[in-house]
Amino acid sequence: MIDGIVTPALRDIDYLAPAAPYPVIPSGITVHENSIYRYSIPTDEQPTLLIADYIPDHNGNFIVPGYYQLALSDDREFLYLIESKELRAVIPVFKLAENKSEVEKLYKSKKELTKKQKQEMAKKKRKDKIQKIIEKKYAVTGATPPQEYEHMEATIEYIKEGGYYLIMYEKGYIRAWGAIKR
Repeated sequence: MIDGIVTPALRDIDYLAPAAPYPVIPSGITVHENSIYRYSIPTDEQPTLLIADYIPDHNGNFIVPGYYQLALSDDREFLYLIESKELRAVIPVFKLAENKSEVEKLYKSKKELTKKQKQEMAKKKRKDKIQKIIEKKYAVTGATPPQEYEHMEATIEYIKEGGYYLIMYEKGYIRAWGAIKR
C-alpha cells in the first residue's frame, strides 16, 4: 500500500465476482431444459435394450453399440432410446397391443408346468404369504411396501427384406413395436 492507495491485488475478491469470465452454467442449459425432463418417462424402471451394431441415420450420425433404456411415451406414440438419462433417439410406434388377457395367454402357452416349476410355485405362495404380512406391517407404520416385479423386455433385430431394425418393447401388459430405417 502506497500513500493510502489500494492496489488491485489487495482488493476484495467479491469486487471482481460480477465480472467473472465464465457463466454459472457452462453449457447454458439448465437442469429442467435437459431432454430427460422435456421427454419425461413415468419411472426409471424401464426395459434395457442391448444394441450390438452401429445404427446410422440419414444425417450421418450413429447410435453407438451399448446398453440403452427403452421407454414408451405417455401418449404411446413414440419409443424413447435413453442412455445415461440422455435421450438418444425417438422412434415412432407403428403397432401397440394393450390386452392383459392376451399377454397372459401367451406366457401360459409358452411354458408347461414341470415338477421343478411346481415347486417354485409353492415357494412363491409362501413368499406371497410373507409379503402380505410385511404389507400389513408397512400399513401400520405408513410406509409404502416395495413394488411387485413387473415383466419387462426390449429386443431389436435387423429385417433384411425391408432394410430396417425392428424394436419390440414390452412392460407389463403393454407391447409396442417401432422401426428404425437403415
